[in-house]
Amino acid sequence: MRGKRGKEKKSFFGSVGKFLLLKILLPVIVVFAVAAAGYGYLKGSGLFPLKKVVFTGNKNLTDGELTALLGVHTGQNMLGLSKRELSERLLASPWIKMVAVRKEVLSGRIAVCVEERKPFVIIERAGTMWLASRSGRLLDPVKAGSVPFLPVVVADVKNYPDTFRESILLARRLKDHGYFARPVTIRADVPPEDLSMQAGGVAVLVGYGGYDQKLDKLAELEGEIQKRNINASSIDLRFANRVIVTPVVETVK
Repeated sequence: MRGKRGKEKKSFFGSVGKFLLLKILLPVIVVFAVAAAGYGYLKGSGLFPLKKVVFTGNKNLTDGELTALLGVHTGQNMLGLSKRELSERLLASPWIKMVAVRKEVLSGRIAVCVEERKPFVIIERAGTMWLASRSGRLLDPVKAGSVPFLPVVVADVKNYPDTFRESILLARRLKDHGYFARPVTIRADVPPEDLSMQAGGVAVLVGYGGYDQKLDKLAELEGEIQKRNINASSIDLRFANRVIVTPVVETVK
């Protein structure tokens, strides 16, 4: 009998507990359901139309180009626009490095702050000249009649991908050593050990790695060449313990 009564008590209190839990949760569920329905209604209504998009930080991309990337239009419901999705659309452009999107629902405005990648070198691939970032990422083809004063990397990425990567590292070191102040062409369409550059009319065989030391050595050597008034056609920096300077051979007419 006692066992039966105990089971009845447990069943009674269990039923009471479920009832109280349902009584507590039901208002919460109703509130969430009403809120979701209200948000869905507002999202589908025209109560919060997009009126304006404001861009800051863009120099290479126009406001029109950025608006096209966003894929938005005036009158579009602000609540239906995801900041994450808008950011991802902009980041799909190779020019965009970072972006911050702010929605101002009540005023109908979207504020977009972008940080663009800066052209660092010109990369020549298969006869086409490209503006490229510091990492070697292609940005845009160079427009006809407008060639910026940047180092040129002649690349064959398909056959010499390692040389191309090294050429970008070399370009960074050249920038740090002040070589961007004069025309420089880097030949990266060769094996890495034959990586070279044309600087100031002189062919410089650089080879693979150790670029800081090699460029320091080149700076000292250029000063010595100038002091001795040597007309050099090439300088070979590929060897650890020696530098080979080949003078211009003048032909006798």
